[in-house]
Amino acid sequence: MITFRKELLKLKPFEKEYVLNKINESNNKIKKNKIGDYEIKSVDGLKGLVQGYLYTKEDSVDLEILELHGPEHIWMRLTPLEIQASYFAIKMAKGKVGVVGLGLGYVVEEMAKKSDVKEIIVYEISKEVIDLYYSNFDKNEKVTIVCGDAFEAKPENFDFFYADIYEYKITSQIVSDYKKFNELHNIEEYSFFGMEHFLLSCSYNEIVWVYIPENWMESSRRAFEAIQESNLLEYYEKLDENLVSQVLAEFKEVLNV
Repeated sequence: MITFRKELLKLKPFEKEYVLNKINESNNKIKKNKIGDYEIKSVDGLKGLVQGYLYTKEDSVDLEILELHGPEHIWMRLTPLEIQASYFAIKMAKGKVGVVGLGLGYVVEEMAKKSDVKEIIVYEISKEVIDLYYSNFDKNEKVTIVCGDAFEAKPENFDFFYADIYEYKITSQIVSDYKKFNELHNIEEYSFFGMEHFLLSCSYNEIVWVYIPENWMESSRRAFEAIQESNLLEYYEKLDENLVSQVLAEFKEVLNV
């Protein structure tokens, strides 16, 4: 318990200063550029109802917000939501890490800073996205980027695996991908973007019957306590209960084996 409390004291993802520092740091490293069908653009900050991770409130961000644009989509925006949600996966990363989805490179760069992360294999299907990444970041001996379909990769052993390809949505694809990636690789701990929000939105009467991985429960507890300590609990928003119930039922079929 003492170790957990010490860890919690370092947990500052919902503090505005932390978020602004991370956005500013990325703005200084990532330049606007276009390669093929993909382009890094920016918008002049945020104002009004700003969506964070687990909450939405009136706020403002007076910094440029980087965006990765692709065919018919904005694939990633470096907003408070992205910074805060990614924080928990970055904290879990250890040893040999697998990441699906490169985006602007924020998550990979943050994971690579950790001394307990020894190797990162990133699966990215778009060579243009990879080229954009290398136009902003030097090659890192910890990081290997595989261009291709992540579901057709060669099997690996991972200490941590993170799927970051869901466009800020909770869908049945998350369950399908969990099953496929765990069949393909030997994975010690797995997570996906939005995992904590998903678990915290589950009904107790339903989740109590599902075998939830220990790292999911721990990270969700940390997220809840962190938002509580940052005095944002009054702005907390659950995900759609019917959608969450459906996805949890699908996870039950996979996890309770």
